Amino acid sequence: MKAHHALIHAESIAESRSLGKSTRQTVLDRDDNRCQRCNIKVAAGSENGAGFQLHHIVPFSAGGPNHPDNLVTLCNDCHTLAHQQMKNLVEEHTELLDELRTIVCDTK
Repeated sequence: MKAHHALIHAESIAESRSLGKSTRQTVLDRDDNRCQRCNIKVAAGSENGAGFQLHHIVPFSAGGPNHPDNLVTLCNDCHTLAHQQMKNLVEEHTELLDELRTIVCDTK
């Protein structure tokens, strides 16, 4: 996959995943520098506040864009928890998998 991405898109996956400073700041401003899950204040580096990640709502690996509408601010702890819960989503909500299969396989 990495080789394919580099060959087709002429950049590494890490390069394509990187967010511009303006996009990052737009999301942080919109989210009021707070984790959107637990509401704790977040900050970069050594500033006052918890460490954070910008999380893709539609996963980047599934084609989710690096657009502010698809990004949400999460503290590091909530980001880890979100990924753990997303792994279990299909197992816990089999109807979601059926819905996705319908979307993907619809030939209309």
